[in-house]
Amino acid sequence: MATKTTVKSVEPNIVDLANGWLKAYKLDYKLEQESLNTEIDTALNDYFSKNGGAGGNRPDCKLLLQDKALSFYPVLMEYKGYKDKLVKLDANGQVDNKTAKNEPNFKNINAYAVNGAVHYANALLHHTSYTDIIAIGMTGYKDENGNLQYSIGVYYVSKSNFGVGQKIDDYSDFSFLRKENFDSFIDKVKSLQLSQEEIDRLKEQREKEIDASLVKLNNDIYQNEKGLGENDRVYLVAASIIATIGIPGKVAPLEKSELKSSSEEGNTDGDILVRKIKAFLNEKELPKEKKELIVRTLQNTLTTDNINRVENGESQLKRVFTKIVDDLGIYYKIGLTTDFTGKLFNEMYG
Repeated sequence: MATKTTVKSVEPNIVDLANGWLKAYKLDYKLEQESLNTEIDTALNDYFSKNGGAGGNRPDCKLLLQDKALSFYPVLMEYKGYKDKLVKLDANGQVDNKTAKNEPNFKNINAYAVNGAVHYANALLHHTSYTDIIAIGMTGYKDENGNLQYSIGVYYVSKSNFGVGQKIDDYSDFSFLRKENFDSFIDKVKSLQLSQEEIDRLKEQREKEIDASLVKLNNDIYQNEKGLGENDRVYLVAASIIATIGIPGKVAPLEKSELKSSSEEGNTDGDILVRKIKAFLNEKELPKEKKELIVRTLQNTLTTDNINRVENGESQLKRVFTKIVDDLGIYYKIGLTTDFTGKLFNEMYG
């Protein structure tokens, strides 16, 4: 009986070839365990991992490149070592990283180079201030003569394509990342357009995900967070979204790490959230009465003793804020102007 030969991964050869190019182009690339910057490292660590657990996302290689307009573009790379493992697309020709239930498709994210890179790019879209990310996948195999054959997938993941990713072009190496080529590469990226039909379809898909996230979030808070009434839940979602939207150049989004669960007067997690909400509302051209009403309403929930009481080093407010940002953050970061609180209200009273 003939024994089935297992195909050996050529990933080490792919890594060698790809990183060799980057070295030759004199680019400052970072490998798996190395730090790119704190914001990116934290985002990759906070995002759910390729295996569905919490954190520990490590792209095989990463760079931070700047174009002539001084904008920074994170570049995230994932390498594989098998013939058909470059990219898995869905029926609409999009990177297939979601299951029919609108949950992450970890099978594809794990198995395919581009799908993995796009997953990492979404971590940055969700948890950093970067809105334009380049996701690159590369895989290959050895042909019958033992020569290395490879393929590359280069995708643009951004706020404008709702984090789904768009193929930029076909490439035979990474020379488009070279300093002298990068500006024209970014010009090509900026010329990518989605049709109205694609935009509508992606919006609809993301709306379904939001509904699923809100059901999960509502159940989670209802079951695990004692002492929060329906109104509290609605106000907490509203407060968390206002505090983390930010206004470019004026109000920095509130980061989870800024909530220190302190019991010091004037410095509780509720106080920090209220300050951030006031800063946000002050930049908005709202009538004074309306601003005061919003602050007063949210403050009633945010500053109660129960929600700010520190147990095991964490307040209930920080815990709930973290859940909301982790579940919903990506949707308002990519500019979906959904009425989250209205949807949550319907979910709770539905």
